[in-house]
Amino acid sequence: MSGRILAFVALFVSLFAFTGTAQAAPPSASRGGTALVLTAQYSEFDGGAFKATVLTCERGDQHPRRALACATLASAGADLQTMQADGRACTFHYAPVEVAMFGFWRGEPVSEVHTYPNSCVMLAHTGALFDF
Repeated sequence: MSGRILAFVALFVSLFAFTGTAQAAPPSASRGGTALVLTAQYSEFDGGAFKATVLTCERGDQHPRRALACATLASAGADLQTMQADGRACTFHYAPVEVAMFGFWRGEPVSEVHTYPNSCVMLAHTGALFDF
């Protein structure tokens, strides 16, 4: 598992390293661009899976539910703590899911990590954002 995380982090760093070296224009923050890496680490109860994707809110990004994920972020101001549950009924079993979001949202830097008690609660709060 740690090998996958290291490989993913190396890929992300190299992506931004190439982006940063060829730019003569002002940084992304002044242009208001979006480029977020989203990750979800599931507990052993849910198979211990590690999932990741990139969300840019533009055509061709890797997120399978791009439009809904971007709408969810816009309504919450890209703050995981302010996302409200959608009212679905979830069980009380404890199988923690740690989600992370880092990069840029509309030009502003974002770096958040949050742990939900199980995948149902995570999806109830984050909607399409971590549904990949």
